[in-house]
Amino acid sequence: MSGAWAEQRAKRRAAMLAAAATLFERQGYARTTFEEIAAASNSGIATVYKYFGSKEGIVVALLLPSFERTLCKGEAVILDPPEDPADAVVRMLASYRDLGGTDWASREILRLTVFPGLGNEALLSEFVRSADARVQDQIRRLLVTLQRRGRLAASLPLDDATTVIFALLNQHFGAYLADGCSGFKPLFRRLERTVRLAFDDWRPSRGKRRVARRGSASR
Repeated sequence: MSGAWAEQRAKRRAAMLAAAATLFERQGYARTTFEEIAAASNSGIATVYKYFGSKEGIVVALLLPSFERTLCKGEAVILDPPEDPADAVVRMLASYRDLGGTDWASREILRLTVFPGLGNEALLSEFVRSADARVQDQIRRLLVTLQRRGRLAASLPLDDATTVIFALLNQHFGAYLADGCSGFKPLFRRLERTVRLAFDDWRPSRGKRRVARRGSASR
């Protein structure tokens, strides 16, 4: 019985999340109510509250699984980075593009993580702070790996380099979410080009010459 109960509970939770995601995208986070989520998932309002506690809790539940998957992809890059450091960082940034759906697809939900004043409080704010810290940690650990392998200048301040890369990622992430008409691929290509420019000065002096680049992560 316990197995069947757990399966039923998981299905009910998934139905509520799917209903919430559809409503958020269709009519916006602020306009979506618990009553609508409950009705769309054939659940009671009290049940939705019991599972998630708040709309912020629903957003975290929607984003956390895909965020953890992107971090797993980032870890794989750290363990086996491409030879060229710019390729390595671009590959890591590409691993984050599936947050909220392929190529940052869930714009309405993701907007809550970068734009203030849309109800992103409490659990959601904590999620955002934690996510930012974990992404920056991954970027820095990748740079440490590259520097130890002699692919970055020994004098490169890694904290500063991490800040630059994270800021570029956030800038392009925010630009994509702010413009409902912009396409993901052109924007990611701009992010890739900008990141590569930084590495012209970050490689060891013997490696500042152009490195043959095989394949682009944005293609």
